[in-house]
Amino acid sequence: MRVPLHIVEARRERLRSLIRHDGFLPLGEICRRLDISEATARRDLAAIEADGQITRTYGGALADYNASFASLGEREKRARSAKARIARVAAHLAPIRGTVFLDAGTTVLALARALARRRHQQLTVVTNGLAIASVLGGAHGITLHLLGGVFLNRLSMLFGDHAVGALDKWNFDAVFLGGEAMNADGVFNSHPETVRLHHAVLTRTEAAYFCIDATKLGRTTPHYVTVWGTAYHLITDAPPAQLRAEGITLKKPQLHCA
Repeated sequence: MRVPLHIVEARRERLRSLIRHDGFLPLGEICRRLDISEATARRDLAAIEADGQITRTYGGALADYNASFASLGEREKRARSAKARIARVAAHLAPIRGTVFLDAGTTVLALARALARRRHQQLTVVTNGLAIASVLGGAHGITLHLLGGVFLNRLSMLFGDHAVGALDKWNFDAVFLGGEAMNADGVFNSHPETVRLHHAVLTRTEAAYFCIDATKLGRTTPHYVTVWGTAYHLITDAPPAQLRAEGITLKKPQLHCA
């Protein structure tokens, strides 16, 4: 029996709301919450995706962060002083000579501004962030390389197969990455392509620094980047006691920014 159109539309509107609220929903959870079959869930997801409101992923659906994710300008205003402190520590740790990767996050953007003010450096910087490229283009002692790829405007980043493939010719003396969430299980981000790029970058260095402010502590987002058991540093303003209270233990030292 055909379900009336108004019932279908009401169900799909509820599905939109659930995905916007959670950020990511696996297919099984959609079926459970809406009490529908997988076939119905897939049809609903296809209809919503056609409207440009979500991105279907393997086994679920992700909110369309190119439409709903906070803009670069909005994110820069959050925890600004903490990001500046993290950037100062990170700039001190960045090599004077060599090759580094900077991701497209706003904390790493603060690091880029600090690097642009340094002197007596011979640094090659690779990035997928257009805002970072605009800061470092022409900076003293810096040779800049921008990865290609698809442009995600609200994140001001390039991503996709071209961006990941372009990393094949690089090895990095250090990489500096952001994160949207950190908890006892590790580091997380919302956008799957950000995580995919981070995974590729981490295979090309032995010195990785996650630059994450305390507002991200105890949170989670849909996509997992790495566990704490690996050999990565954390640069944060979150006190060690607060990290321990959240169950975060590190093999590499945490670099605390008071």
